[in-house]
Amino acid sequence: MKSDLLEDWLDYIDSNRPLEGEFGLDRLSDISNKILSRPIASKVIVVGGTNGKGTTVEFLSNLIRKSKLKVGAYTSPHLFQFNERIRINNRSVSDNEIVTAFKRIDEIKGETKLTYFDYATLAAFQIFVSESLDVVILEIGIGGRHDPVNLVDSDISILTNVDLDHQAWLGNTIEKIGTEKSEIFRPKKVAILGSKEMPESVINRVHNNGNTAYQLGKDFFIENNGGSWNFINKKNNYEISDIRLTNLSVESAACALVAYGLISNVEVNAKESIEGTSLLGRCDKRDNFVLDVSHNPSSVKRLKNLLKEYSKDTRVIAIIGVMQDKQAAAMIKEINHIVYEWYACSPTLERAMSSFDLKQIILGNSDKKITEFDSVHSAVEAGYKRKGKDIFVVFGSFYTVKEAYESLSSLEELSIR
Repeated sequence: MKSDLLEDWLDYIDSNRPLEGEFGLDRLSDISNKILSRPIASKVIVVGGTNGKGTTVEFLSNLIRKSKLKVGAYTSPHLFQFNERIRINNRSVSDNEIVTAFKRIDEIKGETKLTYFDYATLAAFQIFVSESLDVVILEIGIGGRHDPVNLVDSDISILTNVDLDHQAWLGNTIEKIGTEKSEIFRPKKVAILGSKEMPESVINRVHNNGNTAYQLGKDFFIENNGGSWNFINKKNNYEISDIRLTNLSVESAACALVAYGLISNVEVNAKESIEGTSLLGRCDKRDNFVLDVSHNPSSVKRLKNLLKEYSKDTRVIAIIGVMQDKQAAAMIKEINHIVYEWYACSPTLERAMSSFDLKQIILGNSDKKITEFDSVHSAVEAGYKRKGKDIFVVFGSFYTVKEAYESLSSLEELSIR
């Protein structure tokens, strides 16, 4: 590939995939060794888990920036532009930086076939190495053991939680998934566990590794005060009181606070940083729409609990679009009892479930009214034009939420004209 256009490169890396038997990190070791010829940063933090990873990265990145340290963050997937995946001090890197990294990877990979995520992750490594960063935060895409992020040794590994998702890749039990995800822990290093309930496979890994562990409900705590919460780190004798509740996960914020306290002794206004952190697609309220990227039963459960605050005196209409490999029935069952009506739709993606198939699943798991739409835009438009105080919640996939944002923007623009 010789193109200088990022769009061309993204098409290329999405089409030139390995065969099923060619996956695994061994095939990437030579490439990563050439790219990581020197440390990627002074401190490396890896964030894994089923839900809350991106939110944890955002909280932690903002805390680090407040201390005047230079921080790189790699996350996935993106909402609007690929560049969002690779950021330095909260700035998305340029097309040129990404294309330059892709070209180098393509030069040194030889006959090795790389996945889309391989290219993206290796490009992030290449860009970060050239930036002399103080801290790098890397989000695991799927699992842990075979994720290309796991090529880098971390000083701190955060596991937000473990729940059922990507069973075809990770196993069909919590214990098997925990085994895969806990592979991000490095011997004798710090492991932060962001859930009170972790599988035995995770606890055993921590013990066998000799990790210095910080676990929610054991070493650090969250106290709910109604509209605010307290953070208590008993292991390090550190507390923050009356942090205002927002639409972002307090567990993710607590994990970020623990990690920040371990990598920097610079005092910052942590409360202000946590309260000021925002992230698109995380129970984001836009007029009478709520947009959330929840795409598995456990994340939908959190969405449901937050919606109870938004919809005390209103009806909830659920606009849902999912990928074919997701647990659509379980997601529907999780939230159905607070939903008044369903809008089934499908984002414009080959691996998205058709709106017809999704409607059939809803019919099998709900007695509420269901309307089928041929696109996310048509579903959002129907909600936008509907009169009344109803709340429309859009969820099921990053792609569904992305298209919903774009639809709302175009509808709002038309209404202004």
